[in-house]
Amino acid sequence: MPEIDSTLSILDVGHGNCAVLVDTGGVVVIDAGPGTALLEFLEQEGITKVDVVLISHADSDHIAGLVALISSDKYEVDVIRINSDALKDSRLWDDLLFSLNKAFFAGAVQFNVSLTVADSGSFDRGDVHIEILAPNLYIAGRGPGSTDHNGRRLTSNSVSAVIRLIKEKMPIALLTGDLDEVGLDNLIDNNLDCRAPVLVFPHHGGRPGAGNMEAFTKKFVDLVKPETVIFSFRRGGQHNNPQPGIVRAVRESLPDVRVACTQLSTRCAANVPTNQPTHLAEKYAQGRQTNGCCGGTFVIDLSQDARPLLPVLHDHIEFIRANAETALCEEPVN
Repeated sequence: MPEIDSTLSILDVGHGNCAVLVDTGGVVVIDAGPGTALLEFLEQEGITKVDVVLISHADSDHIAGLVALISSDKYEVDVIRINSDALKDSRLWDDLLFSLNKAFFAGAVQFNVSLTVADSGSFDRGDVHIEILAPNLYIAGRGPGSTDHNGRRLTSNSVSAVIRLIKEKMPIALLTGDLDEVGLDNLIDNNLDCRAPVLVFPHHGGRPGAGNMEAFTKKFVDLVKPETVIFSFRRGGQHNNPQPGIVRAVRESLPDVRVACTQLSTRCAANVPTNQPTHLAEKYAQGRQTNGCCGGTFVIDLSQDARPLLPVLHDHIEFIRANAETALCEEPVN
Protein backbone atom coordinates (compact mmCIF):
# COMPACT_ATOMS: atom_id res chain seq x y z
CA MET A 1 0.00 0.00 0.00
CA PRO A 2 1.49 3.39 -1.01
CA GLU A 3 2.27 5.94 1.69
CA ILE A 4 -0.56 8.40 2.24
CA ASP A 5 0.39 12.06 2.24
CA SER A 6 -0.77 13.77 5.40
CA THR A 7 -2.36 17.20 4.96
CA LEU A 8 -4.56 19.65 6.79
CA SER A 9 -6.77 21.71 4.49
CA ILE A 10 -8.52 24.77 5.96
CA LEU A 11 -11.22 25.18 3.38
CA ASP A 12 -12.54 28.33 1.78
CA VAL A 13 -16.25 27.63 2.28
CA GLY A 14 -17.47 31.23 2.27
CA HIS A 15 -19.02 32.33 5.58
CA GLY A 16 -18.33 29.30 7.75
CA ASN A 17 -15.64 26.92 8.90
CA CYS A 18 -14.43 23.57 7.67
CA ALA A 19 -11.09 21.78 7.94
CA VAL A 20 -10.19 18.36 6.56
CA LEU A 21 -7.33 16.34 8.02
CA VAL A 22 -6.13 13.56 5.74
CA ASP A 23 -3.95 11.40 7.97
CA THR A 24 -2.20 8.07 7.49
CA GLY A 25 -5.08 6.20 9.12
CA GLY A 26 -8.13 8.06 7.87
CA VAL A 27 -9.93 11.33 7.26
CA VAL A 28 -11.18 13.70 9.95
CA VAL A 29 -13.52 16.63 9.22
CA ILE A 30 -13.67 19.47 11.73
CA ASP A 31 -16.78 21.56 11.15
CA ALA A 32 -18.62 21.08 7.89
CA GLY A 33 -19.23 24.60 6.59
CA PRO A 34 -22.34 25.74 4.73
CA GLY A 35 -23.84 24.27 1.58
CA THR A 36 -22.01 21.71 -0.53
CA ALA A 37 -18.45 23.06 -0.21
CA LEU A 38 -17.28 20.07 1.84
CA LEU A 39 -18.75 17.62 -0.66
CA GLU A 40 -17.11 19.42 -3.57
CA PHE A 41 -13.75 19.25 -1.79
CA LEU A 42 -14.13 15.54 -1.01
CA GLU A 43 -15.13 14.76 -4.58
CA GLN A 44 -12.17 16.66 -6.01
CA GLU A 45 -9.82 14.81 -3.65
CA GLY A 46 -11.35 11.42 -4.42
CA ILE A 47 -12.36 10.86 -0.79
CA THR A 48 -15.41 8.64 -0.27
CA LYS A 49 -14.98 7.69 3.38
CA VAL A 50 -14.85 10.12 6.31
CA ASP A 51 -13.74 8.43 9.51
CA VAL A 52 -14.62 11.20 11.97
CA VAL A 53 -16.67 14.40 11.90
CA LEU A 54 -16.26 16.83 14.81
CA ILE A 55 -18.65 19.78 14.98
CA SER A 56 -17.67 22.73 17.15
CA HIS A 57 -21.22 24.02 17.75
CA ALA A 58 -24.70 24.16 16.28
CA ASP A 59 -24.59 27.26 14.03
CA SER A 60 -25.76 26.62 10.48
CA ASP A 61 -22.48 27.72 8.90
CA HIS A 62 -20.76 24.89 10.76
CA ILE A 63 -23.36 22.10 10.38
CA ALA A 64 -25.08 22.56 7.02
CA GLY A 65 -22.36 20.68 5.16
CA LEU A 66 -22.86 17.72 7.49
CA VAL A 67 -26.50 17.53 6.47
CA ALA A 68 -25.37 17.35 2.84
CA LEU A 69 -22.70 14.76 3.68
CA ILE A 70 -24.95 12.29 5.48
CA SER A 71 -27.68 12.77 2.87
CA SER A 72 -25.39 11.70 0.03
CA ASP A 73 -25.04 8.07 -1.03
CA LYS A 74 -21.47 8.72 -2.21
CA TYR A 75 -19.91 8.96 1.24
CA GLU A 76 -19.46 6.68 4.23
CA VAL A 77 -19.17 8.33 7.65
CA ASP A 78 -18.14 6.37 10.74
CA VAL A 79 -18.09 8.70 13.78
CA ILE A 80 -19.89 12.01 14.42
CA ARG A 81 -19.54 14.02 17.61
CA ILE A 82 -21.24 17.26 18.59
CA ASN A 83 -22.47 18.87 21.79
CA SER A 84 -26.16 19.36 22.56
CA ASP A 85 -27.64 22.86 22.36
CA ALA A 86 -31.12 23.52 23.71
CA LEU A 87 -30.99 27.15 22.53
CA LYS A 88 -30.88 26.19 18.87
CA ASP A 89 -34.42 25.94 17.58
CA SER A 90 -33.63 26.05 13.85
CA ARG A 91 -35.24 23.50 11.56
CA LEU A 92 -31.78 22.63 10.21
CA TRP A 93 -30.48 21.72 13.68
CA ASP A 94 -33.58 19.65 14.47
CA ASP A 95 -33.44 17.84 11.13
CA LEU A 96 -29.74 17.06 11.59
CA LEU A 97 -30.18 15.60 15.08
CA PHE A 98 -33.25 13.62 14.01
CA SER A 99 -31.37 12.17 11.03
CA LEU A 100 -28.29 11.32 13.09
CA ASN A 101 -30.37 9.63 15.75
CA LYS A 102 -32.10 7.57 13.08
CA ALA A 103 -28.76 6.66 11.48
CA PHE A 104 -27.37 5.62 14.88
CA PHE A 105 -30.22 3.17 15.51
CA ALA A 106 -29.83 1.82 11.97
CA GLY A 107 -26.18 1.07 12.74
CA ALA A 108 -25.01 3.46 10.01
CA VAL A 109 -22.98 5.84 12.18
CA GLN A 110 -21.45 6.11 15.66
CA PHE A 111 -23.14 9.29 16.86
CA ASN A 112 -22.87 10.91 20.28
CA VAL A 113 -23.81 14.30 21.73
CA SER A 114 -20.59 14.85 23.64
CA LEU A 115 -17.40 16.59 22.59
CA THR A 116 -15.29 17.77 25.54
CA VAL A 117 -11.75 17.80 26.90
CA ALA A 118 -12.36 14.22 28.06
CA ASP A 119 -12.31 13.13 24.40
CA SER A 120 -8.73 14.20 23.61
CA GLY A 121 -7.01 11.43 21.67
CA SER A 122 -10.24 9.53 20.96
CA PHE A 123 -10.37 10.63 17.33
CA ASP A 124 -6.74 10.14 16.25
CA ARG A 125 -6.58 8.44 12.88
CA GLY A 126 -2.86 8.24 12.21
CA ASP A 127 0.10 10.34 13.23
CA VAL A 128 -1.79 13.49 14.21
CA HIS A 129 -3.00 13.79 17.79
CA ILE A 130 -6.36 15.55 18.13
CA GLU A 131 -6.73 17.48 21.37
CA ILE A 132 -10.07 18.86 22.55
CA LEU A 133 -9.19 21.92 24.64
CA ALA A 134 -12.74 23.18 25.20
CA PRO A 135 -15.40 22.98 26.41
CA ASN A 136 -14.54 21.42 29.74
CA LEU A 137 -17.03 19.03 31.31
CA TYR A 138 -18.48 21.71 33.59
CA ILE A 139 -19.25 24.14 30.73
CA ALA A 140 -20.60 21.39 28.48
CA GLY A 141 -22.73 20.07 31.33
CA ARG A 142 -24.18 23.52 32.04
CA GLY A 143 -24.85 24.10 28.35
CA PRO A 144 -26.09 27.08 26.32
CA GLY A 145 -28.77 29.12 28.05
CA SER A 146 -27.34 28.60 31.53
CA THR A 147 -24.57 30.51 33.32
CA ASP A 148 -21.00 29.69 34.24
CA HIS A 149 -19.51 29.67 37.74
CA ASN A 150 -19.12 33.46 37.62
CA GLY A 151 -22.73 34.04 36.64
CA ARG A 152 -22.01 34.86 32.99
CA ARG A 153 -24.55 33.66 30.43
CA LEU A 154 -23.47 30.78 28.22
CA THR A 155 -24.41 30.99 24.55
CA SER A 156 -23.93 28.51 21.73
CA ASN A 157 -20.59 30.21 21.05
CA SER A 158 -19.47 29.95 24.68
CA VAL A 159 -19.45 26.16 24.45
CA SER A 160 -17.84 26.01 21.02
CA ALA A 161 -15.30 23.20 20.80
CA VAL A 162 -11.66 24.26 20.50
CA ILE A 163 -9.48 21.68 18.77
CA ARG A 164 -5.69 21.55 18.56
CA LEU A 165 -3.81 19.29 16.17
CA ILE A 166 -0.35 17.98 17.10
CA LYS A 167 2.17 15.79 15.29
CA GLU A 168 5.30 14.40 16.94
CA LYS A 169 4.62 16.61 19.97
CA MET A 170 4.68 19.76 17.81
CA PRO A 171 1.44 21.75 17.44
CA ILE A 172 0.04 22.25 13.95
CA ALA A 173 -3.09 24.38 14.21
CA LEU A 174 -5.79 25.58 16.58
CA LEU A 175 -9.39 25.49 15.32
CA THR A 176 -11.75 27.57 17.45
CA GLY A 177 -15.24 27.58 15.92
CA ASP A 178 -17.07 30.69 17.11
CA LEU A 179 -15.63 30.89 20.62
CA ASP A 180 -16.72 34.06 22.45
CA GLU A 181 -15.44 36.05 25.45
CA VAL A 182 -16.97 33.76 28.08
CA GLY A 183 -15.72 30.67 26.26
CA LEU A 184 -12.22 32.14 26.02
CA ASP A 185 -12.09 32.88 29.76
CA ASN A 186 -13.19 29.34 30.54
CA LEU A 187 -10.61 28.00 28.08
CA ILE A 188 -7.92 29.95 29.92
CA ASP A 189 -9.19 28.57 33.23
CA ASN A 190 -8.49 25.04 31.96
CA ASN A 191 -4.73 25.84 32.16
CA LEU A 192 -4.01 23.85 29.01
CA ASP A 193 -1.32 24.56 26.43
CA CYS A 194 -3.06 26.33 23.52
CA ARG A 195 -0.03 27.36 21.48
CA ALA A 196 -0.11 26.67 17.74
CA PRO A 197 1.64 28.12 14.68
CA VAL A 198 -1.66 28.44 12.81
CA LEU A 199 -4.78 29.91 14.41
CA VAL A 200 -8.14 29.87 12.67
CA PHE A 201 -9.61 32.92 14.37
CA PRO A 202 -13.06 32.53 15.95
CA HIS A 203 -16.24 34.03 14.59
CA HIS A 204 -14.75 34.64 11.12
CA GLY A 205 -13.06 37.79 12.34
CA GLY A 206 -16.35 39.26 13.52
CA ARG A 207 -17.31 40.56 16.94
CA PRO A 208 -16.90 37.81 19.56
CA GLY A 209 -19.56 39.30 21.86
CA ALA A 210 -20.62 42.57 23.42
CA GLY A 211 -17.26 43.35 25.00
CA ASN A 212 -14.12 44.99 23.67
CA MET A 213 -13.10 43.06 20.57
CA GLU A 214 -9.54 44.41 20.59
CA ALA A 215 -8.98 43.24 24.17
CA PHE A 216 -10.48 39.83 23.31
CA THR A 217 -8.19 39.54 20.30
CA LYS A 218 -5.03 40.42 22.17
CA LYS A 219 -5.89 38.00 24.97
CA PHE A 220 -6.51 35.24 22.43
CA VAL A 221 -3.35 35.66 20.36
CA ASP A 222 -1.26 36.03 23.52
CA LEU A 223 -2.60 32.63 24.58
CA VAL A 224 -1.96 30.92 21.23
CA LYS A 225 1.12 32.81 19.98
CA PRO A 226 0.47 31.94 16.32
CA GLU A 227 2.70 32.65 13.34
CA THR A 228 -0.31 32.75 11.00
CA VAL A 229 -3.87 33.88 11.77
CA ILE A 230 -6.54 32.77 9.28
CA PHE A 231 -9.93 34.43 8.87
CA SER A 232 -12.58 32.33 7.11
CA PHE A 233 -15.43 34.39 5.62
CA ARG A 234 -17.39 35.21 2.47
CA ARG A 235 -16.58 38.31 0.45
CA GLY A 236 -19.40 40.84 0.67
CA GLY A 237 -21.17 38.98 3.47
CA GLN A 238 -23.60 40.79 5.73
CA HIS A 239 -21.05 40.98 8.56
CA ASN A 240 -18.36 42.49 6.31
CA ASN A 241 -15.59 40.56 8.06
CA PRO A 242 -12.90 40.66 9.22
CA GLN A 243 -13.38 43.63 11.51
CA PRO A 244 -10.53 46.16 11.11
CA GLY A 245 -10.12 46.45 14.89
CA ILE A 246 -9.52 42.72 15.18
CA VAL A 247 -6.95 42.63 12.37
CA ARG A 248 -5.20 45.65 13.86
CA ALA A 249 -5.12 44.08 17.33
CA VAL A 250 -3.61 40.88 15.93
CA ARG A 251 -0.87 42.80 14.15
CA GLU A 252 -0.16 45.07 17.11
CA SER A 253 0.24 42.07 19.39
CA LEU A 254 2.25 40.02 16.89
CA PRO A 255 4.28 42.32 14.61
CA ASP A 256 5.65 39.42 12.53
CA VAL A 257 2.36 37.54 12.15
CA ARG A 258 0.95 36.51 8.78
CA VAL A 259 -2.69 37.58 8.47
CA ALA A 260 -4.39 35.36 5.91
CA CYS A 261 -7.99 35.48 4.68
CA THR A 262 -9.83 32.86 2.67
CA GLN A 263 -11.66 35.44 0.54
CA LEU A 264 -10.88 39.00 -0.50
CA SER A 265 -12.69 41.34 1.87
CA THR A 266 -14.55 44.29 0.37
CA ARG A 267 -12.74 46.36 3.01
CA CYS A 268 -9.49 45.48 1.25
CA ALA A 269 -10.55 45.57 -2.40
CA ALA A 270 -13.61 47.18 -3.97
CA ASN A 271 -13.34 44.86 -6.97
CA VAL A 272 -12.11 41.32 -7.58
CA PRO A 273 -9.22 40.67 -9.97
CA THR A 274 -10.15 40.38 -13.64
CA ASN A 275 -7.74 37.49 -14.12
CA GLN A 276 -7.84 34.22 -12.22
CA PRO A 277 -5.23 34.22 -9.43
CA THR A 278 -2.29 31.85 -9.88
CA HIS A 279 -1.03 31.75 -6.28
CA LEU A 280 -3.79 29.55 -4.84
CA ALA A 281 -3.30 25.98 -3.64
CA GLU A 282 -4.65 23.32 -5.98
CA LYS A 283 -7.61 22.54 -3.76
CA TYR A 284 -11.30 23.36 -3.91
CA ALA A 285 -12.04 26.96 -2.85
CA GLN A 286 -15.51 28.46 -2.98
CA GLY A 287 -14.30 31.92 -4.01
CA ARG A 288 -12.30 30.61 -6.96
CA GLN A 289 -15.27 30.61 -9.35
CA THR A 290 -15.80 34.37 -8.91
CA ASN A 291 -12.13 35.35 -8.46
CA GLY A 292 -13.12 36.22 -4.90
CA CYS A 293 -10.30 34.34 -3.16
CA CYS A 294 -7.53 36.02 -1.26
CA GLY A 295 -5.70 33.00 0.17
CA GLY A 296 -8.47 30.55 -0.74
CA THR A 297 -8.06 27.15 0.86
CA PHE A 298 -4.96 26.92 3.06
CA VAL A 299 -3.05 23.64 3.05
CA ILE A 300 -0.45 22.42 5.53
CA ASP A 301 1.71 19.57 4.22
CA LEU A 302 2.24 17.37 7.27
CA SER A 303 4.38 14.84 5.43
CA GLN A 304 7.31 17.29 5.46
CA ASP A 305 9.24 18.24 8.59
CA ALA A 306 8.97 21.95 7.75
CA ARG A 307 5.17 21.70 7.34
CA PRO A 308 4.89 24.34 4.61
CA LEU A 309 1.68 26.38 4.44
CA LEU A 310 0.13 27.04 1.05
CA PRO A 311 -0.40 29.48 -0.58
CA VAL A 312 3.28 30.38 -0.38
CA LEU A 313 3.74 33.59 1.61
CA HIS A 314 5.71 35.48 -1.04
CA ASP A 315 3.20 34.74 -3.80
CA HIS A 316 0.26 35.57 -1.54
CA ILE A 317 1.75 38.94 -0.58
CA GLU A 318 2.41 39.77 -4.23
CA PHE A 319 -1.25 39.05 -5.00
CA ILE A 320 -2.44 41.23 -2.11
CA ARG A 321 -0.25 44.18 -3.11
CA ALA A 322 -1.40 43.97 -6.71
CA ASN A 323 -5.13 43.52 -6.03
CA ALA A 324 -6.04 44.87 -2.57
CA GLU A 325 -5.44 48.61 -2.55
CA THR A 326 -6.72 49.01 1.03
CA ALA A 327 -5.54 45.67 2.47
CA LEU A 328 -6.05 45.52 6.24
CA CYS A 329 -3.03 43.25 6.59
CA GLU A 330 -0.81 45.88 4.97
CA GLU A 331 -1.90 48.93 6.97
CA PRO A 332 0.77 50.51 9.21
CA VAL A 333 0.42 49.69 12.90
CA ASN A 334 2.04 51.15 16.00
